[in-house]
Amino acid sequence: MARRRRRPQRPGRRGARGRRPWERPAVIAALAALLVAAQPAPPAPVPGPPAEAPAQGRTAPAGLVLELHSDFGLRRFIALEYTTGRRFGLALNDGISAAAGASLLRLAGGRLSTRVTAGFKLQLVRASNGSATFTAFPVELAESLELGPLRLGAGASVLLAPRLRGRGFLEGARIDFGPAPGAVLDAEWLVSRRSRTGIGLRASWHRYDGGGVRRGAPAIGLVVRSELGTGGR
Repeated sequence: MARRRRRPQRPGRRGARGRRPWERPAVIAALAALLVAAQPAPPAPVPGPPAEAPAQGRTAPAGLVLELHSDFGLRRFIALEYTTGRRFGLALNDGISAAAGASLLRLAGGRLSTRVTAGFKLQLVRASNGSATFTAFPVELAESLELGPLRLGAGASVLLAPRLRGRGFLEGARIDFGPAPGAVLDAEWLVSRRSRTGIGLRASWHRYDGGGVRRGAPAIGLVVRSELGTGGR
């Protein structure tokens, strides 16, 4: 009986049945997928601290405003002449003022703010045989801008209950004016960062109406102003 001869396999080649399990492409792909799935997920990023708002949009706390200014009126209202020939007089918008208020709506880190103040104004002229007194209550609303050590301000002003009273030979000088609207401008040099104190120049103009008098009165002067409780920017 003839025997069937088995064909010898060529060296270096194996049949599909003779492949080892880890050499099969499907098995290798499945193992790779399992390894990828078994990798731990990367940790979630830890949220950092909230970003601060830019300086130009940051608000600063409100502060207390104290100011003192001396105005020199440029339009004389009452003229006096002494026996020595010396002349002196009282000008509209003349006087020394003290005021207090608040610095509000402080934007851009406090460099831009709104200032509201109210105070008392006094001017006194004395002679040996008479005197004249001018009083008023100034109220101001102004915008303030700081540019380095320079502080600029501009706004509206009104003098409430301005009146003139005379005594002695000026007894007839008694005038009650109506509210005097006007405007103010000032420029200060900051001499103290801690108290926000500035010293500078001031210009103002008001319209007087009363006692048969209707006129505008300009004035220039000096101002000393402090803004307390603003954090010392």
